[in-house]
Amino acid sequence: MQTAHSPLGVYIFTPTAPNGVHTSQNAHYITEILGHAGVPYRLLETEALPALLESGIKILLTSGNGVLESAASEAIKSWVETGGQWLSLGSVCGLEEVLGVETVPSPGIATRPNFYPYGSIGEGYLKPLVAHPIFEQIVIPLHFYNGYRVKTGAGSVLASALDYHGRETETPVVIEAIHGQGRTLFIAADVVDAVIRIQQGTAVTCDGVSAPDGSAPVADGVLKCDDGLVLDWYFDRQEIPETNGLKGFLQPVADQWRELILRAIFHFAGQQDIALPVLWLYPRNLPAMAHISHDTDGNDLEKGKRLLEVMGEAGIHSTWCTITPGYPRDFMEKIKAAGHELSLHYNALDHPWSEEEFDAQYKELVELFGEQPISNKNHYTRWENGTEFFDWCARRNIWIEQSKGPSKPGEIGFTFGSGQLYFPLADDGTIHTVLEQPLHSQDLRIVSPPSVVPVLLDAIEKHHGILHLLFHPAWILTDGVADSLLDSVRQGKERGMEWVTARWLNDWERSRRAVEWKGITSQAQPAVELTELAEATVLVLGRHEKIEVNGELHAAQTTTRWGFEFSFVTLS
Repeated sequence: MQTAHSPLGVYIFTPTAPNGVHTSQNAHYITEILGHAGVPYRLLETEALPALLESGIKILLTSGNGVLESAASEAIKSWVETGGQWLSLGSVCGLEEVLGVETVPSPGIATRPNFYPYGSIGEGYLKPLVAHPIFEQIVIPLHFYNGYRVKTGAGSVLASALDYHGRETETPVVIEAIHGQGRTLFIAADVVDAVIRIQQGTAVTCDGVSAPDGSAPVADGVLKCDDGLVLDWYFDRQEIPETNGLKGFLQPVADQWRELILRAIFHFAGQQDIALPVLWLYPRNLPAMAHISHDTDGNDLEKGKRLLEVMGEAGIHSTWCTITPGYPRDFMEKIKAAGHELSLHYNALDHPWSEEEFDAQYKELVELFGEQPISNKNHYTRWENGTEFFDWCARRNIWIEQSKGPSKPGEIGFTFGSGQLYFPLADDGTIHTVLEQPLHSQDLRIVSPPSVVPVLLDAIEKHHGILHLLFHPAWILTDGVADSLLDSVRQGKERGMEWVTARWLNDWERSRRAVEWKGITSQAQPAVELTELAEATVLVLGRHEKIEVNGELHAAQTTTRWGFEFSFVTLS
C-alpha cells in the first residue's frame, strides 16, 4: 500500500551481481509483506533519498544488501543522528557505526578479496536473548537460511543465532543501537527470503526427505508440495496434545518472521508517538478467519449428500473442490443453492502433470458447474517444479490456490509456516497475481487428531491468520468425523472467527489491497483519507478518543493487534 503520505519510508537495494556474496535475496518482496499487512509506506529512490528523509519520513526500512552512494549514506547518518529510527534488514549499508556493528570478513577474502569481502551466517535459528516487544510472538527459535555476518560494536545484541544443528553460537542476529538522538535495529538474518522460502518451499523435482520418526513419509514416489518442505523435522515441530508423541508444525514460522518486521515498525512508531495507520486484515475488526474445504475424491453421491447436511447443521459456507467427473449436475446445483462454492480439484495423481491436462479438467468442470470457478486445490497436494502452476491458474482466471499443506500426519499444521493469504514470488522474480491460501489439516479423526484444532486456533488467533481445515466427503460417515467438523466450527465461532469460502477470501483480499491512502496525519488527532471499503477497519497505533476518516470524526475503540495497542474505526 504505497502512498506519498506515510511516515514510513522503504528503500530496496538492487540485487547483488551474480557470483557475489548474496546475504539477502528477493529484497523487493518486502512490498508484498507490508501490502498484505495493510501498512502504508513510501517507496524511496536513491537520488531522492536525502530530500525525502527531510520530508516527513520518521521511520526508515531498508531491505536487501548493498552500499549506498555517499550522498544517500550521509543523509541517513545525519537523519538518524537527529532522531530518525532505522530498521535495516540484511545490510549494514556501509554504515556499521550507525547500526552499532562491525562487519566480519569472509575467510575467502584472503584468496578472492573482490568476491568475498564479508561473511554470511548461513542457515540457523534466531534465539531471543532479552525480553523485547518485537519478540513476544516467538515460541520456538525462528528458522532462517541466510544472512549478513557481523559482530557487536556499540550496539546491544537482542538475539543470537543457533546453528543449523540447534547449537548455541555467538553470532548476533538482532542488534539495537542508539546513534545520536536516533535509534536503529539491524536484523542480520535474511528475513524476507525466509518468509518466501518457508511459505513456498523449494521447487519440487524429486521426493523429499521423510520425517525420521516415520510419521511423515513424504518420499512416497509421488511429487507433492511437501516434497519441497524446508522446515526442520526436529527443530520446527512440536508434540500435538493427547497423542502418542505425534508431532506437527504448530507454529507459523513464516508469519512470525513477517510479524517481527511489523513489530519493529510499530515499536519505532511508538517510540516517537507516531499514530501510524493500518488497514486491518479482515472486516469489522475480526481477529482472524476460518475456512473449510472438501475434496470430492470418488464423488460418492450419498456421502456428498450427508456432508451437505452436516454443513447445513454447521451454518457456514464451504468450498467444494471437485474432482472430475464430479457429482451429478442436479446435486452440484444443490451445493451452489446452499451458498457453497464450487472449485477445481486438479487430478495429477491419475493423470499427467501438464497444462494441457489441467485445461481439459478445468473445461469439463466449468461445463458441469455452469459458471467460472476461481479457486483450486490439487488432488493429493500434487506439485511439480517451481511456480509454473500459478501461471496455469492465472491463464484460466483461477485467482486463489490452496495446495500448500500437509499430506501426512506428521506434518499437520503450518507445514509451510503460514496462515496468511499471500501473492507468491514467481520463478522470474516477479510477484505473482494468484493468491495462495495455505492448508493446515486433513480429515480430523482420520489423518489429524481433533486435539490439534485448539492448538491451531490459538496460533491463528494470535497471529491473525486464516485456519484452513479439509474434510473429504469420503470420510463423513466414519464415526466421529461429522462431530469433529461441527466442533471445530463451534470453537472457531467462540473465538469470534467467521467461516467463509475461498471465493470470499479472494474477493475481500483483492478489494482491501485496492484501497488507496490519499492522506495521513499522524499527530495528536490522527486523520486519514482513503478510498472506502465497506466494513473495512482502520487501525491507528496508540490510544485515541477519535479518528478522522475522510474528513469525518469517528469515536474510536481500542484493540490489540500484533502485540500493540491500536485505536480503530470500522467503516459503514
